Amino acid sequence: MSEKQAAVDGSTIEAEAPERLMGAEGIRFGRYREPILDPRLALRPWERFRLKEWHYSSVTTDRVFVAFGLVSLGYMANAFLYLVDRRRPEQLLEYEALSPLGLGMRFAPSSIAGRTSFRKGRDRLEISYDECWLVRIDLHLPGGHLRGSFRIEPRESLALVHPLGDRRAAYTHKAAGLPVSGLLQLDTERYELEGALGVLDWTRSLADRETRWKWASSATRLESGESFGLNLSAEVYDDEAGDSRENAFWLGGKVRALGGVRFELPRNPGCEDWSIRSREGEEVALRFRPLGARSQQVNLRLVRSDFVQPYGLFDGYVAGHRLDAAFGVVEDHLALW
Repeated sequence: MSEKQAAVDGSTIEAEAPERLMGAEGIRFGRYREPILDPRLALRPWERFRLKEWHYSSVTTDRVFVAFGLVSLGYMANAFLYLVDRRRPEQLLEYEALSPLGLGMRFAPSSIAGRTSFRKGRDRLEISYDECWLVRIDLHLPGGHLRGSFRIEPRESLALVHPLGDRRAAYTHKAAGLPVSGLLQLDTERYELEGALGVLDWTRSLADRETRWKWASSATRLESGESFGLNLSAEVYDDEAGDSRENAFWLGGKVRALGGVRFELPRNPGCEDWSIRSREGEEVALRFRPLGARSQQVNLRLVRSDFVQPYGLFDGYVAGHRLDAAFGVVEDHLALW
């Protein structure tokens, strides 16, 4: 399949994924319901510092929202976590650590093999996979000592291999509405995670020097009690019509692709409502109400990161399914890396 064909032939999600991203014919572009076991990219020597990898997950209960990520940029690693007690959503507890040249960071070969971990002093964040994702957390946040472990169970995936030009590609494994079980403890405060719902975003990409994206993610239960997960983006992994190929929702663990969406951002995206609607038709019609936000503005000339990630509530419809105060996040991000 040529890069041009891959960019336009995306109306379906293939049932089975190849075992390896690279084949005798080259990169195996496409969208799959299963993750790729070996998503290694063929790197030229100078591209090692261009490779970007991250494992992001979030867990949502009626009481708490926890989001965390391990990020490897080649020349630097980043570990972050933030916790929102939904009774006091304006009080964000946050941990972040940077590591030059990735010291202390170990990144798994795949989203479904091996272990990704970060250690710095007394702090540890680890994600391993053996039939499910096992997350272990032992971090000292400004608001207390957060520790515990939990399991995130796999369900159907959206695994995308997307062309970026110049023999480059991005691989991303998305899933949302995943069953979670376990326990977290912040000092003496216990957060039971039985019945929680999780989100996965695992990405490996030879990304463009300047990359922009807008993103929305949620995991909730519908009025019927069924689990529901959502992943929407724009301005990244788009086909020739301008529709993101990673747009999807999950109902009861089953994935279905969605068409392109348009994000309408307010003047103050951290505290004012967002609108997300289908570029054509009424498949997606959502309002997002921020309750708080994580943000960062770093400008080191050669490296730049400018993003805001509000957390809050979605209301509206996705493919005929009603969302009513569904907790999740949105993001507006510019990276020069």
